[in-house]
Amino acid sequence: MSESSDDTEGTGILIALGMTVGLSLVWAHVIKDQAELMTWGALVMAAVTGLVAGDYSNHSQAVAVTCALATPIGTYLGTLLGLCLIAVAQYGGDFGDAWQIFTSNTSEAARLFEMEAQDRDWLFLFLSAPVGYGAAMLED
Repeated sequence: MSESSDDTEGTGILIALGMTVGLSLVWAHVIKDQAELMTWGALVMAAVTGLVAGDYSNHSQAVAVTCALATPIGTYLGTLLGLCLIAVAQYGGDFGDAWQIFTSNTSEAARLFEMEAQDRDWLFLFLSAPVGYGAAMLED
């Protein structure tokens, strides 16, 4: 029995969203460990997510668009969470404390990102969209 294109497309979208969430959490911890604002991981996240989700969905355009939209947003939110992790680490806080700050003061973390971000940080976030799209559409 073979899967229909809707099944593989749905699977690909779920993989893209799941990988974006997972990799965003990993990225937050990378930022915490490095103790600095970084967004180059957006390109890595986009490429990995696009390749895996695209392969499972037979390179569906809907999956490619999902990767193009989800990856920059996921990286941005992961970066904000990473900044919160840096902030609470100074006081012996853990992930729960950072999550509390992230969910209650996301706008403050976003302002901090805006103040600290350099042009390349914005460039990496914006370039991750076509990278994710292209990686998902890339055929073997």
